[in-house]
Amino acid sequence: MSDVKHLESIDDIGQNAWDGLVPGSRFYQSHAWLRGQERPDFATAGYVTVMNDGALAAATPYYDFPARTAPPLPDVAQGYRVLRVGTRTGNHNEFLVSENPGRESEGPGRVSEDPEKARELLGDLVAGVAEKAADLGCDALLFDCLTTDSLRRLAGLYPVQAQLRAAEAVLRNDGGTFASYRGMLGRNAVKRDYEIRRFENSGLRMETAPLSECVDEFAPLVGQTMDRYSASLDPAEIHAFLSVQARCLDGLSTVFRCVDEEGRLVGGNLCFAWRDTFYARVAGFDYTRTRNAFEYFNAVYYAPLRHMECAGMTSLHLGLSALEAKVRRGASVCPLWAAVVPLPLTATAGLRRDVAADRKLADALMTEAGGGTDPEEWDLASIGPL
Repeated sequence: MSDVKHLESIDDIGQNAWDGLVPGSRFYQSHAWLRGQERPDFATAGYVTVMNDGALAAATPYYDFPARTAPPLPDVAQGYRVLRVGTRTGNHNEFLVSENPGRESEGPGRVSEDPEKARELLGDLVAGVAEKAADLGCDALLFDCLTTDSLRRLAGLYPVQAQLRAAEAVLRNDGGTFASYRGMLGRNAVKRDYEIRRFENSGLRMETAPLSECVDEFAPLVGQTMDRYSASLDPAEIHAFLSVQARCLDGLSTVFRCVDEEGRLVGGNLCFAWRDTFYARVAGFDYTRTRNAFEYFNAVYYAPLRHMECAGMTSLHLGLSALEAKVRRGASVCPLWAAVVPLPLTATAGLRRDVAADRKLADALMTEAGGGTDPEEWDLASIGPL
């Protein structure tokens, strides 16, 4: 029998139980990451859990943003007072539902299949969040950056209004070695080898350190890079979010430090390790001291891929932007969605989309990427409720 609970902090939930629902693809819903997202000055976090026979079987965070800090709403959510469900802003969002509740799982973050029970648990989870949303005066749930599979599961239970939101890039190196990575590049390997040699001959070198050891020197370089790409953020805020991540996630962190002959930081890339996946989170460089040596690509791709080989990881998660550069270096791209469920809930399954608008954005994303797209995955006309 299922028991739905409402909790105010991730610390009210056992880390091992929560993370048992979180496979490699869902780092942004891991216990440690969510702890770092609990910042009441930005949003009020909460959690809904579903217990089955005394074990955690489904869970989700949610975030109630005040108007002054609320991220812009996707078009499909305009006109609603929404409660954001799942990851907070701009991150891969997927349901945390055990497929095999009440039995021993196949390992951390891995579950066996029991589709009907999973469907029941998801229904309980969404109903629990809807109850909280109603208490807060919301008239819709917003699931942003949702995967296609999760979108279809949601639409199999409730009426969903959805729109294509973005594409995320993931480099999957099933062979697990740098040699296998080169092999999957084909003729592109020659260009990548050139980028590596340019860096090796530049006098710069790559080191690694946990985030806690380099927040003060890394934060200003992140600011420089954000300024360069018109995404400026208050330097104090950059330092604050890196400090929070160092406190909550240091054991999962690796900063790839690009340093000069004197050991001074020229640039860096922060990654987090989660099961079989390495997450490239944020990079920063002092562009007055770079040497036209492909420092960025060495810090964000090649050094992490060598590190992954030693750590037994096979996927490098690269996020939403600069798709062409990522595809050229071996990544594939997958669609992400914004999904709105109006309240109160009704038991009428369905999926409503502006198919033409979605197709237009999909074509633009595929053109930008220049490859790396699975035709079946991007056949948006075939996407319907599960």
